Amino acid sequence: MGDNLGKRAIKGTIWASVDRIGSMGLQFVVNLVLARLLTPADFGAIGMIMIFILVSQVFVDGGFSSALIQRKDSDQTDFSTIFFWNIGVGMLFYLTVFLGAPFVARFYEMPVLEPVLRVLGVTLIFNAAISVQTTRLQKSLSFGSLAAIDIASSLAGGALAVVMAMRGMGVWSLVGMMLSMSVIKVVMFYCVTRWLPSAVFSKASLRRLFAFGGYLFCANLLQTACQNVQGIIIGKRFSASQMGYYSQADKLNSISGYTLPQIIVQVMYPVYSRLQDDRPKLVATMLMNFRVIAFVIFPLLSMLVLVAEPLIVWLYGELWLPSVPYFRILCAGSVFMCLTNINYYAVAAVGRSRQLFLWSFYKWGMLLALLLVGMWGGMTALMWAMVASHANIFLVNALLSRKWVGLRLRELVRAVAPIALLSLALLGALTGLQETGLRVHWALQALAFMASYVGLAYALRFRAVKETIDTLRRLKSR
Repeated sequence: MGDNLGKRAIKGTIWASVDRIGSMGLQFVVNLVLARLLTPADFGAIGMIMIFILVSQVFVDGGFSSALIQRKDSDQTDFSTIFFWNIGVGMLFYLTVFLGAPFVARFYEMPVLEPVLRVLGVTLIFNAAISVQTTRLQKSLSFGSLAAIDIASSLAGGALAVVMAMRGMGVWSLVGMMLSMSVIKVVMFYCVTRWLPSAVFSKASLRRLFAFGGYLFCANLLQTACQNVQGIIIGKRFSASQMGYYSQADKLNSISGYTLPQIIVQVMYPVYSRLQDDRPKLVATMLMNFRVIAFVIFPLLSMLVLVAEPLIVWLYGELWLPSVPYFRILCAGSVFMCLTNINYYAVAAVGRSRQLFLWSFYKWGMLLALLLVGMWGGMTALMWAMVASHANIFLVNALLSRKWVGLRLRELVRAVAPIALLSLALLGALTGLQETGLRVHWALQALAFMASYVGLAYALRFRAVKETIDTLRRLKSR
């Protein structure tokens, strides 16, 4: 990695960290407040319909954002063409959501979902309007501007949601939060970027970008639909309250298991794209990313499994106790998911989006099959089916990376195995102490876990220790 690119990547990592941690932190605090003002059914209602918004959003993007980043010579014509395309598709899918809302409400036998889905669907148009601006900032590694926009919108949207919830507006508090965040982002993106499309629409540009982005679009469509289909299954087969318990567990798991990986992937995809012609450097960068992520996330997930019950009661109250077993199982799945996108985006960066698309049929078809089987065993079986799918997805992406990028599976395993074994050993040891009846406050258990982990990792001279320290020093020097 060249010095200039390396410095820009470090700077991007700093701002992406501020963005992700700041936004997630604000949303986490807001969620804590809302969890005590709203019911599990309110959260469940949103969870059941989000699949329709998320799938529509994939159609709006169409894979063009990734194509614009991956292509080294994207110009104003390309950006303008995709802008107008996104706006048109966004309007089309809002109309589809609007007309389909009554059928969704009847499917779940919840009349309130009809107006909720129709109002929430407006975010498709707003998100379409800022897609190109977001891509331009990501492509130039301008994550400072993205951080400011995301944090400001999260703060304003969260404040509005709390006020609405305190006034007894129930599920509409969550709708108001998401809608206001989208509106604020539109205004701020145009104020920050000052970018406007030219009056041009190039069919040649659209075809050229779709040649790459089209495969990612199809892969992302399958991924989004299958990853969120559990909302339909839980909402229809179980209840809105069960969906709410799952939704809350998933949010907490996302903060712990996805925040840092998402920061790194967000920054590193443009970097991977620039390194696509230098495979040794690309592989070395990926391995370093694997070690750093595993070094931070694996012990964090293990520690959260250890203290899950008292932590959730402390955060949300005893009303949310049924979320505990779901959260623990989801943490197991995050061991695989926190690593899988590194391989995925590396393969995309070297231009193999077609292979990602073709293999997505297997990955997401297997997820759907596992969910359909698991739902007959109850919610716990359904959660474990998701874990099995995460492991399968990780393995497929790793094998694709081995073939098209050159990162061998045994190198990947060798990079993270010591970290995984140490995390599991400490989890087993401290769980055994719990079962002896020894009463220790959960915060002290968490502190003892992390102190033991860091001390043993340093004593055992894990390579990830030095890499993580070096990364923190570079970040501090910036």
